[in-house]
Amino acid sequence: MEISRRTTLAWVAAASAGPWAVAQVEPAQAQSAASLWKEVDVATITGPGYGQDPNLMKPSVPWPLTLSAEQRAQLRIAAGLILPADAHSPSGADMHLDAFVDEWVSAPYQQQQRDRVIILSGLVWLDAESTARFGKNFAQADDTQRRAIFDDIAFRSKVRPDYERPAFFFARLRGLLMGGFYSLPDGMKDIGYMGNTPMAGDYPGPTQEALAHLNAALAKLGIKTA
Repeated sequence: MEISRRTTLAWVAAASAGPWAVAQVEPAQAQSAASLWKEVDVATITGPGYGQDPNLMKPSVPWPLTLSAEQRAQLRIAAGLILPADAHSPSGADMHLDAFVDEWVSAPYQQQQRDRVIILSGLVWLDAESTARFGKNFAQADDTQRRAIFDDIAFRSKVRPDYERPAFFFARLRGLLMGGFYSLPDGMKDIGYMGNTPMAGDYPGPTQEALAHLNAALAKLGIKTA
């Protein structure tokens, strides 16, 4: 099932405010992973953005999506491995996170365009690394082989020598996937976030636990409580 552009645009807007969407500091080493890493030369996207005063009554889609079906498939696979299904929520592969990333890297803004280079370069690297190791690209590999690649770049303290650039790609992709995941109802439910939930009857006020936490914080600031 496809997801509408209007939905993904709202999704990106919500995720942009999250900590996972904040750009990370890139590693100093530009080439790595036994020369398999290559920075992809991507054309700059010059389409219009939202502008300063978007018409929310007549929302439009101001830029085209740019990822290929093969790239979206790679992202779905990665999302399923990075955010597997559990008792609380479906896997990232089943939550259209590839659509979220496509929307993000296709947007004509500075941060998104920086991410576009690292994400597209990383997807090319995944295929090159998988082919070098297993004789088949990332989509053709099995999950055990894919995890073997991710294990070399997923943990900061265990990154293989000369794999700093792929490790940065993985961290950025993981951050975007988590930003998309926790901006969706399933992700919010996973961490117990209720959002603007309607309440019937009179407002009961904050819980005693919440009041105790607030009063302790105010006391540290020297503010008297009632």
